[in-house]
Amino acid sequence: MESVFIVVAILVIFFVVIQKRYLKQDELKDSAYKKKGPVLNAQETAFYNALISAVGQHGVVMCKVNLSNVILPLATDKKQWFVANNRIAKSYYDFVVCDPRTMEVRVAIELDNGKELDKGKVDRQKLLIHVSKSAGIPLIGANIKYSYQVGRLRRLLAAHIDLIEPDKEVRFCKRCGSPMVIKVASQGEHKGRRFFTCSRQPHCTYTENYNVVFEEDEQS
Repeated sequence: MESVFIVVAILVIFFVVIQKRYLKQDELKDSAYKKKGPVLNAQETAFYNALISAVGQHGVVMCKVNLSNVILPLATDKKQWFVANNRIAKSYYDFVVCDPRTMEVRVAIELDNGKELDKGKVDRQKLLIHVSKSAGIPLIGANIKYSYQVGRLRRLLAAHIDLIEPDKEVRFCKRCGSPMVIKVASQGEHKGRRFFTCSRQPHCTYTENYNVVFEEDEQS
């Protein structure tokens, strides 16, 4: 009698395993997919191409980058960590520019299409501003019209990405005429950003923003 019970139990288990496997395969067969289409719309594509032209070989441009691929919560408590991670998991940066050597994000870009923001988009922007500031990732806003202004995009990005070509960019102090040098802010709101300063410091304290427009871009 006991052997019969064992045989029945084995048959039941076998039947359950086969059924689950069959149902799983059947579900896969019923799941058909199709290509969604372009990742970016026409306006976003135009901006993306302009961004690539502005950055050149100085960075790698990526689009629709999920925040959780770039940012990690600092919470040590497991529950708080998951809550914080879930908060950013469904949001993304429109564009990021990465260091071509390390692929570390140098700057994130939020594209403004000129349309009025609904509550969901306002909340998303607040989240982007908060997490970017907390993680130390520069976040800049760019209007869709910049798609046609590569030079202006360069000026926008220049504080965060080395776009200067030495043979094209030589600056002299407008106060004393001495050559200017590039330095990086070590503290304050602009910590980590590059800027030009007079080589005669501390005798001359003149500084300029680290922004560049090449001659060919002024003509385009």
